[in-house]
Amino acid sequence: MAQSANHLFDNAIRMFPRHHYTQGQWRQETAEVVVEEALTLFVNGQEFVTMVITPTDIQELVIGFLAAEGFIKDAAEVTVFQYHAEDGQVWVRIPGLKPERLNQFGKRYLSGCCGRGRPGFYFTDDVNLEALRIRTFPYSLDADRIRELFEILSHHTQQQHSGGLHAAGLADCRQMLAVRFDVGRHNALDKLYGYTLLHHISREDKVIVFSGRLSAEVIIKTGRMGVPVVISNAAPTTMGLDLADQLGITVIGFVRNNEMSVYTHKERLSPVSAQ
Repeated sequence: MAQSANHLFDNAIRMFPRHHYTQGQWRQETAEVVVEEALTLFVNGQEFVTMVITPTDIQELVIGFLAAEGFIKDAAEVTVFQYHAEDGQVWVRIPGLKPERLNQFGKRYLSGCCGRGRPGFYFTDDVNLEALRIRTFPYSLDADRIRELFEILSHHTQQQHSGGLHAAGLADCRQMLAVRFDVGRHNALDKLYGYTLLHHISREDKVIVFSGRLSAEVIIKTGRMGVPVVISNAAPTTMGLDLADQLGITVIGFVRNNEMSVYTHKERLSPVSAQ
């Protein structure tokens, strides 16, 4: 089951004072602000990468990130995991990882923002698309269920008012299994990936429910996770849709009130919804 909304935002937001102007008047008050911190990951004693994150679900984030980057396939490959919150560091040991893999990767700094400026951004040339292609899985996903899933995600996001957290949920045909938040949308997806690996949850029959733009990076991460459907209230990009079409991912965007748009692989929807 999805984590209780009462605990989703532990360590994710802080209260800050502000002067707020509304209805012709200034008012002094406190407001929620998303927590953004740097986290440096050390792998096998070597500094590997520094990420800008929201400090929640750290183990899931790191396991998901390592899997998304292709350094592990299973959480059990990480034999040591140490999180030093006071120093903003995570130390992991992966005995089976060859040193040259780390050296080829090099040190990187991953910001909370997404786009071309992010060194880890994935372009088509960087990806073996055929290896990531998702097979068509029997689905009975209809418009009502799509709206229900997004309403569940919205219920969680409405519990915080910072406006700075991206949300990502993982669902099956019956329920929302997990919801994760982060200042970086790619981090939120990595946390979900790590959650599935740590809890041995299959992904080929799942749905990602997302509160952000469906860019190429989001689609690639969805493909790396092996999830065949992604739903969002936001817009896709052309590169994102091109990748989704090649990877076999169903993209559903602009889920708002009684509207939604299916852009790729509508065959996973129920016959009525796909008309």
